[in-house]
Amino acid sequence: MTAFEVPVLVSPEAGDQASRLRELFRDGLPPVSVASWSAPVIAVTSGKGGVGKTNVSVNLATLLAERHRLTLVDADLGMANADILCGVTPARRLQHALPMSDGSVHGRTGAHPSAGANLASICLQSPLGFSLVPGSVGVARMADLQSAEQRQLLRGLAAVEARSDLVLLDTGAGISPGVLGFLGVSDLVLVVATPEPTSIADAYALIKCFAHRAEESPPCERPGRSPTRVALVINQCRNRREAESVYRRLVGACERFLGMHVPLAGVIEKDGRLVDSVMARTPVVRFAPESSASIGLRSLAMVIESEWLSTAKELTLGKAGRGNAGRFDALRRMWRIRGH
Repeated sequence: MTAFEVPVLVSPEAGDQASRLRELFRDGLPPVSVASWSAPVIAVTSGKGGVGKTNVSVNLATLLAERHRLTLVDADLGMANADILCGVTPARRLQHALPMSDGSVHGRTGAHPSAGANLASICLQSPLGFSLVPGSVGVARMADLQSAEQRQLLRGLAAVEARSDLVLLDTGAGISPGVLGFLGVSDLVLVVATPEPTSIADAYALIKCFAHRAEESPPCERPGRSPTRVALVINQCRNRREAESVYRRLVGACERFLGMHVPLAGVIEKDGRLVDSVMARTPVVRFAPESSASIGLRSLAMVIESEWLSTAKELTLGKAGRGNAGRFDALRRMWRIRGH
């Protein structure tokens, strides 16, 4: 198989689709370690904002929740909006589960429930079949969490993982320590990019920074875990040829300068129905299931379901709860090296 292959934008029912996706996603990926799994964690991220990352997250969560107990964590600290696309209006958000520097909870003094209970109290059931932990909006302190707040958040995230079959993280864009930290505790990272030159450049910069950060992390930070796997999602492309061009540029740079092959997980075409679905606050896979964007999103879900997630679930069986401490200890350490 060549280093490049784009999933054909056809219905998921096509007879050869599963075999094509399995071959695509196996190419260049490291082996899976049995000890690495508790609930699988998938991060959806991007180097640049405005590339449709949250749309991909919410639609992917909608599709995967049809067969899995899924929790979507809006981890875009300070600028979250997954709840809008889910059609819900949260009364409480992520900042309500974190202590303020003066010892109060979101400015209110009193007893402190456990971190798991805090996150459970703000986690809501979306009408799309999955649980949602709403992120914070317009809260400046969330972009620069103190150590006590970080520990509270991490304990809560570990509790969310223990209660789910699959956790999806919708991270912020860019290469901040917070974003790189969330990527470091994930098992699979989906990097969303568009054909815009700035998006391509920023996607490469993100992969480069994450790869270097992973190399610098001592093995004790990831006990028993396989390396985080990274894959690309090309979004808002006009056609397959344009997606191929974008992917060739990105994977070529990664192979030449980083010595790593980054497989392609999905292609999503630019689609006016997607814009309509955002206005309706409904995922496009529900709003217009036969649209080209929906077809691309279903193909992406099939990549994860048929190749990566099926393996993860087999390894998870009978091992619930293992690996949480090591996973989130790694995030604590990555957040400590701000400005590195």
